Amino acid sequence: MRPGGKVQILDLQPGEEVSLEVWKGEDVLVAPLRGRLQLLFWRKAVEVEVGEVARLHRGRLALKALERTRALLVTLGVSPDILAQDHERLLALLEALPTREATETLARKLEEHIAKEEALYYPTLSPGKLKERLLEHRLLRELLAELLTALKENRPTEGIVQRFKAALLAHSEAELEE
Repeated sequence: MRPGGKVQILDLQPGEEVSLEVWKGEDVLVAPLRGRLQLLFWRKAVEVEVGEVARLHRGRLALKALERTRALLVTLGVSPDILAQDHERLLALLEALPTREATETLARKLEEHIAKEEALYYPTLSPGKLKERLLEHRLLRELLAELLTALKENRPTEGIVQRFKAALLAHSEAELEE
């Protein structure tokens, strides 16, 4: 199981639906332990019953209980693709700077991303790699604080933004090579 993987038991009443989104590179399995499920995706429906396992592919879908159902939902973990998408979104936010609102949005998104990384990936790292990633996060936070201060004081931000981009790109490359 990759970092971020989890196992859930779904207890569903007849007709109850659960919406799911499977990300690119993420592996998700569903196996009814009791009852039957209908997988609804792209205007198609497939039934899965006890003894069968369905691998869910990328996209949005719904699980619908055809009768009282208990199912095992296994997520094998978030893929590095998700982290790469987060990094791309953060870089895109940098293009919208230097407004205070854009910078505050960047700060919020960066903290969400850091929390995801620290919860899902960092427990699996060696002590040396963990220290490197945490130092990278510290640098990104410091650059963001410097950017907010420069905006508040009406100072130029171009240099800070360029350093932030360089640090974020370096962090992304180092993290995704793990």
